[in-house]
Amino acid sequence: MKLFNILKKCNTVFTIINPQNFDISGLTYDSRCVKNNFIFSCIQGKNYCGTNFIKDLIHYKKITILTKSQSKGLKSLNDKFKKKITLIVSKDVKKLSNEILNILHPNKFREKIAVTGTNGKTSVTDYTRQIWHKKKISCASFGTLGVLFKDKQIIKSGLTTFEPEIFFKSINKLSNLGCEKLILEASSIGIDQDRIYPLRFDKIGFTNLTHDHIDYHKTFRNYKIAKSKLFKNFSNKSTIAVLNSDDKYFEYFKKICIKKRIVVLDYGFKANFLKITNIEIVQDSIILKLKIKKSQVKLILKKISLFDIYNRLCSIILVHGEKLSKPNLQILNKLTSPKGRLEKVYDKQFTVYVDYAHTPDAIKKVLESLKKIEKKNIISLIGCGGDRDFKKRPLMTQIALRFSKIVILADDNPRNEDPLKIRNEMIGKIKKKNKILNIGDRETAIKEGINIIKKNEIFIIFGKGHEEYQLIRDKKIPFSDSKMVLKIIKRK
Repeated sequence: MKLFNILKKCNTVFTIINPQNFDISGLTYDSRCVKNNFIFSCIQGKNYCGTNFIKDLIHYKKITILTKSQSKGLKSLNDKFKKKITLIVSKDVKKLSNEILNILHPNKFREKIAVTGTNGKTSVTDYTRQIWHKKKISCASFGTLGVLFKDKQIIKSGLTTFEPEIFFKSINKLSNLGCEKLILEASSIGIDQDRIYPLRFDKIGFTNLTHDHIDYHKTFRNYKIAKSKLFKNFSNKSTIAVLNSDDKYFEYFKKICIKKRIVVLDYGFKANFLKITNIEIVQDSIILKLKIKKSQVKLILKKISLFDIYNRLCSIILVHGEKLSKPNLQILNKLTSPKGRLEKVYDKQFTVYVDYAHTPDAIKKVLESLKKIEKKNIISLIGCGGDRDFKKRPLMTQIALRFSKIVILADDNPRNEDPLKIRNEMIGKIKKKNKILNIGDRETAIKEGINIIKKNEIFIIFGKGHEEYQLIRDKKIPFSDSKMVLKIIKRK
């Protein structure tokens, strides 16, 4: 496609210098990936700016440079090269880059859904994909578990919400393969950085809002506003919002939806659309009573966590929307929990779970559910990531202590921070430390938990879930909680 034809379709304001209308075959942020007839987008990163690498492109032909400043990175170039390149200057390089990527890599999905919230995004996204798959609908999901298509992981994930260059190329490829429906996790950081711009979603799901990512957003208010942008900036005239009526911030998001004239379908005890009327735990089952369109529904579910009921209800509404009816709800019992989400990795003399929860609220919900459902003593292993929100560190320990017989502190992606410092901050001003084992090394910590656990007790390992690595300084070291558990038990 010719450069001028691409730019005509863009809404972001720009200025073009030395315009040359040649064919464009791609756009990249990485100078090492540039080819002839490419656009090189100069993004400002955390440790670098793309303009620093313009000089490396001198040998290419028909190159377009997209940058925020006309002068930055171009002063040192010779006049001959300057005459060869077309320069596009825009105050919002990211948005313009995304618009171009979306034009170069179009998609024709019948439905696009985004899910946001502090906890539960991965489960809701995967459950929605599972329901579609069981209904023989070609579908894909993007998120923490990577890209899943035809019930298989085809791309591993580094981020909850993918970087635009990878994302737009991937959805284009899936669309060309006949994929009809797409669902993705929209993290607050991904929304704030406009990684999914300029997409508009047919449905938007909201799970809950609690303390997280304050290291990035600085305040909880900023975090909340970032989440709200998904409804404000990424909806269209026919978007449906699926909201958790029992969340503290339900009214905040509902008001935004009303202002945007977005139809709201809610779920929970306080809901109007899909109302929970009762939850009863009976031996190995949960009896769930619901009300939908004046019809009473009784479901007998396999024993699952209480918060997971909310995740499943959100997903079933995302699939069926306003057409949801009593028969559709039977499929909820056929769903399987995503990997690393309260995953039972051992269940004989005692039980061992692995769970991705890494926020105070997520840990609280998991432990509350286990206490209500299992009614057994719990040993919890927790840790906090380095270079991340330090305010939540003591909160996580306090919550774990409230529900656990013993709390084991282990390293969890310490990155460039001193792991001992992180663990000491997790203990904070806690006076009674007799229930805390401050161990550190993750393998040693898991081994200790298995050594001290007694018959009919629960050992739950928080923080990493499906992840198969530890981030220590600049190294990505292979490590899987579930594999380590089985390895240690086998040795006993």
